Amino acid sequence: MTRTIDLRALDEAAADELAAAVTTAGLVCFPTDTVYGIGGVVTESTVAAIARVKRRAADKPLQVVYPTVEALLSALAPGPRLAAAVRRLLPGPFTLVVPYPEGLRCPAPAIVEWLVGPGEAPRRVATLGVRAPAWPAGARTLSRLPFPLLASSANPSGGDDPAALAQVAPAVRSACGLLLDAGPTAGVSSCVLDLSGYEDGLGYRVLRPGAVTAAVVRALLGGDEGRTVS
Repeated sequence: MTRTIDLRALDEAAADELAAAVTTAGLVCFPTDTVYGIGGVVTESTVAAIARVKRRAADKPLQVVYPTVEALLSALAPGPRLAAAVRRLLPGPFTLVVPYPEGLRCPAPAIVEWLVGPGEAPRRVATLGVRAPAWPAGARTLSRLPFPLLASSANPSGGDDPAALAQVAPAVRSACGLLLDAGPTAGVSSCVLDLSGYEDGLGYRVLRPGAVTAAVVRALLGGDEGRTVS
């Protein structure tokens, strides 16, 4: 049976119980600062459930949503240059593609290539997409979760990203054990930035502009060289 919690109505005691509700729910539909997502605790069963509900390949990359920037940095243990970039960009409407953290086993990494010089073989990097949203006012209790969430947008593959819980397709809603409502979100997908070569001085790549313009990205990253990938 699907349970709905209005995050805007939670008091402190109820917020402390939210982690237990998320842990036991299986799939959860939840708000971010951009759109509503579906996901759950970081396990292979969550990977399979997301693929089944979205009707897409199980090996398609997923993102990991951390409750805070500090939790993200603790999990990634990035080098100083990448860490500084993360702090400039997050919390906010960005999905950052970073080197796959050592010791992580789920979700499976994506592989990207960097051309490091004329005539040189491409550098292949195993990566992970990560987020630390600027949680909207109604969803700030999610910043108190003691664990990250494996996530994807709450729509069937190829469908529109939902800006509100009411816009989530009935089939997706019914597949979730827990629906978290915080009212409308911005309704524009996150900007996806490939920072997998950033620590090594390779700049960045804008894979999907989403909610942020290239000019804003350049300003936040101090004018570091970057390019948009179509």
